[in-house]
Amino acid sequence: MLCYSIILLIFSLFTFSFERRKYKISYKNFGYILLGKIIFSFLLAWICYFDITPFSHIKLYIYSFLIIDRLSLWYFFRKEKNLFTFFLHLFTISLFLELFLFNFRHFESLHNKERELSGFMVQGEEKGEDRFSIPIDSKEGQSSFSLEIPYIDEKIENLYIDAYLARSPRKKIEVKLQVTDEANQYYYPLPSRILVPTVEESKYMRLHTSGKTERIKISFSTNNLKKDDILHVNTIMINRIVPLKLWFVRPLFVALFLTFLRLIWPTSPVWNIQLNFREKKQKWLIFGVLGLEIIYLTGTVVLNPVWLNNKKQNAQVEYHKLAMALKKGHFYLDDAVPNQLKEMKNPYDITARRRVFTTPDTIYLWDYAYYDAKYYVYFGIVPVLLAYLPASYVFGDFGFPNFIYIYIMGIFLVFASYFLLKEVCIRYFKQIPMLFFILLWLFISNASQLPYMMHRPTFYSVPLITALLFTILGLFLWLSSTREDKLNKKRMVLGSLCMALVAGCRPQFLLGSFFCFPIFYYAHGRGQILTKKSWKETILFCIPYVVVAIFLMYYNYARFGSVFDFGANYNLTTNDMTKRGFVFARIPLGIYTYLFEPLHTTLQFPFMEPSTIETTYLGRTITEKFLGGAIRVHLLLILSLFVFWFRKYFKEKMLYVTACLGTIFAFFIIIMDTEMAGILPRYVTDFIWLLLISTTLILLSIYSTIKEVSWKYVWRAFLGFATVFTLVYSFFLSFVDITYSLCNSRPYIFYKIYHLFMFFM
Repeated sequence: MLCYSIILLIFSLFTFSFERRKYKISYKNFGYILLGKIIFSFLLAWICYFDITPFSHIKLYIYSFLIIDRLSLWYFFRKEKNLFTFFLHLFTISLFLELFLFNFRHFESLHNKERELSGFMVQGEEKGEDRFSIPIDSKEGQSSFSLEIPYIDEKIENLYIDAYLARSPRKKIEVKLQVTDEANQYYYPLPSRILVPTVEESKYMRLHTSGKTERIKISFSTNNLKKDDILHVNTIMINRIVPLKLWFVRPLFVALFLTFLRLIWPTSPVWNIQLNFREKKQKWLIFGVLGLEIIYLTGTVVLNPVWLNNKKQNAQVEYHKLAMALKKGHFYLDDAVPNQLKEMKNPYDITARRRVFTTPDTIYLWDYAYYDAKYYVYFGIVPVLLAYLPASYVFGDFGFPNFIYIYIMGIFLVFASYFLLKEVCIRYFKQIPMLFFILLWLFISNASQLPYMMHRPTFYSVPLITALLFTILGLFLWLSSTREDKLNKKRMVLGSLCMALVAGCRPQFLLGSFFCFPIFYYAHGRGQILTKKSWKETILFCIPYVVVAIFLMYYNYARFGSVFDFGANYNLTTNDMTKRGFVFARIPLGIYTYLFEPLHTTLQFPFMEPSTIETTYLGRTITEKFLGGAIRVHLLLILSLFVFWFRKYFKEKMLYVTACLGTIFAFFIIIMDTEMAGILPRYVTDFIWLLLISTTLILLSIYSTIKEVSWKYVWRAFLGFATVFTLVYSFFLSFVDITYSLCNSRPYIFYKIYHLFMFFM
């Protein structure tokens, strides 16, 4: 205890010189503060002495020191008010919560009398020793095994299980419990829990039984067992004292989050700072927010190792195969087509294919276009020409990793969306608050499906993110080309090139080209292009479209014999897309799911889970589990549905027409995607950017027009709440249990974060 006292004294003296200069603390007050620190620290150390390491003791002293230090300074100098002091006060509160609220299971268990269980019954055989191993018979494919503990006759407050697999010591294990108690003579099941051997918190399970427990049965199960694996059970204890766990990240995160909420509060003075891109402080602040967004997106990309190992899965290397085919001078892939597929009457019938391909040695390429006894890639060719073909000369047969391409495109998209919003604000909305711009950009960046694509950098996101990037760049170049009285032809042509290249990525995004009419028609006296007087500019505007169209038409004709056939209908997928047709009955389901599907929330981290689409449509349509419709999870988008009601707030007709086109085009794409492809979460990218354009222009126009302060508070609150909701949704999206989820690929990271949030379990 003496060394701890010395450490505490050193900390106090170290901060005293700083506090005395800033707060002018007298020696008398310093003595009171130091005495409070010592008493509080020793009191906590005495209370939390049980089952705590020396290092945890030191952390406990530091935490208690910081709490008393800030509380005492706030008591003596509460008149001082600034953001940094406010953050320190919140951090103090967060440290206090970390000690007592987030660790309440420790204080709750201090009275427990620990008992190590023995006398296990394993598959009918009694194990007298405390430690034992259960061999797993791989020949029988055993993935679940259980043990029974009789004659407990004690009230169980918590259960501690220390077990692991010999050949997979970090692999997660599902634990299912069945117990008897004073209210239940026979076994009744309890919800399952996940045990991760490397995560100590997962070994403690709080039980709420009725009185004393006589018997307990524990079942262990896992997936993908290695051959001849062994389950080692080190110890099973009841009523163990839960160790005190002190985190620094959790209170820091809580303090930062609460400070952010205070900053965006409608009455916050930060709203009075007008946007000025020439002011250095605002520039640094905005680019700081950009940097934080990039750091967050970087984390989502590298967090899941499944997408980083570049496995040669056929569904993930389509662009690499196309690049290798282009190097040999042809458009079809080099993969051999099995004779069974060639001989089929209708190779696009999935039921028929399943009957033909019944053995592992007879396989076909899933999700590839099959036409005239050859395989093709029906996804747009532009990403191949941009990256995959040049990279093939560097990486060779290894292939260019999809996650690197998506990450680079994602970073470019972050800056492209920033510059487009900046251009709109400079041109039409100069008198908006700086905070309004930052919140709106954060909402756009996180609602554009970018976090979803970065979190799952699969091959399917490659053409989507490329098309989205070219569309945003094209709109920015077009809009900025009309900045001056004289049309900037270079920017206009580059914008047309970006918009034309979209056709070689994802044709649905070509609707963005129609924004050229409001942009150029209403700019500077109307008619800068697309009129008889400006035929030269019109020709320049159209040249990129003509060049790209000629190339794509030749590319389509060489593959499928038609200049307008991109080959998507020849896809070997879950249905015959050549016979899909147009069915009006699909449309309501598509609109509801894409826009209004409720977000399925739970009380388990990450507090949401995918929901299955329910329908009574008696026909074939393609669906996947959804994580909420676009408007349900990005609340601001509701404004885009009422764009015609807000006409009076638009000062520029160009803005109103653009907003109307955004909403109309979004519904058109929803209908087309539903009819031609199905209802899949990744297809939200096709239309959500259009709703974002409409919503952004509506929100900026309303806020710039209204004069009543009370109504400005309302719109500030709406923007702030919707942005926070979208940010929280995007954060938890990275942990949702979907294909190749983090809970399976990196259980240590997932369940460490899980227990940071699920401290009450």
